[in-house]
Amino acid sequence: MPKAQKADQAGTIRKVAENIYQYSGSQTSFYARFRHKGERIVQRLGSKKAPCTSLEEAKRLLRNLRNSLDRTEHKASRKTLSQIIEEYSGVMAGAEATLKYKRRYLKQLRELFPVPLKTKVADIKKSHVLQFLAHFKDATADHYNHVLTLVRDVFSYAVADQAIAVSPVEGIRYRKREDEVTRLIPSWDEFQRIVESIRSQVYADTAEESADLIEFMGLAGLGQAECAGLHWQDVNFETEQIALIRRKTRTRFTIPLYPMVRPLLERMNAERDDDRTPLDAVFKVKDPKKALEAACKRLRLPAYSPRAFRRMFISRCLHDLNIDVQTIAAWQGHKDGGQLILRTYARANQEHQKAMARRLTPPIAATK
Repeated sequence: MPKAQKADQAGTIRKVAENIYQYSGSQTSFYARFRHKGERIVQRLGSKKAPCTSLEEAKRLLRNLRNSLDRTEHKASRKTLSQIIEEYSGVMAGAEATLKYKRRYLKQLRELFPVPLKTKVADIKKSHVLQFLAHFKDATADHYNHVLTLVRDVFSYAVADQAIAVSPVEGIRYRKREDEVTRLIPSWDEFQRIVESIRSQVYADTAEESADLIEFMGLAGLGQAECAGLHWQDVNFETEQIALIRRKTRTRFTIPLYPMVRPLLERMNAERDDDRTPLDAVFKVKDPKKALEAACKRLRLPAYSPRAFRRMFISRCLHDLNIDVQTIAAWQGHKDGGQLILRTYARANQEHQKAMARRLTPPIAATK
């Protein structure tokens, strides 16, 4: 904006109220001019699309501007969307898989956002965010919600940086899943048949190694990532403990060397090469997906994923062996005391419901 002493085609600027100025020949051009925290603020009140048409409205807009500045840091409010994205990308955290999809969505945010990246983040509106999210209207609920979470995090960073007072993502809801996710869980018998089928493939180069990995996953209740990072130095036969890192949260935890796991690991340890070292990986195969897929087809079983054996372990501990949920959660490296396990696995099946219903017999006194 031109300085107060300058004039333009509309006339000379003049003071019409405290901290409010207007060009003498204009009915809509109101400007705020004041100092905030020692910095000179000069800003037009209203916009081209929604001009300020009265002094009363100018006073209201000035109050709103002051309140907004009180909640933000004025230098930060000059930051552009590009600057905020760049700063956020430098501080975002998570597992490597999480960071991978966050980087992908940040790239899409740069390429598809409906306003230029040089736009001040303070000028971005909720409608701009909705226009960006419209690019993912045909995506799955999970995909859409991942993108929304990323955008929410970017503008939450801007709020924390005092670049804006309120996030433009506020009020935008996540999309609900249309159908409940089907979680396939193999039975104990199916698990044993699958291991045996993989191990029996004499012409496959990695049949024995793949069978060992899947057997361990089912017996120990661990996922692919934990198994891939397991070394022989992490297995202590004397203390009967296995040290692990939960890859999703990068936290360390230990599990007992379960009696049904020990024979498998002892046999694998005995078969190791003479030049063995403690840093050797326990499993030579990292991904048993192909061997598992082929075994399921041979046995005419559902297409179980490697993760299904972890679910089988938890379900068996919870329903068949009556192990308390807090202990199972500790074995899984969870820090929530078993809440996730209860939400995911503790849904009573039909047989369990019937068994519980049989307990509801009339009290002895009532029958007499």
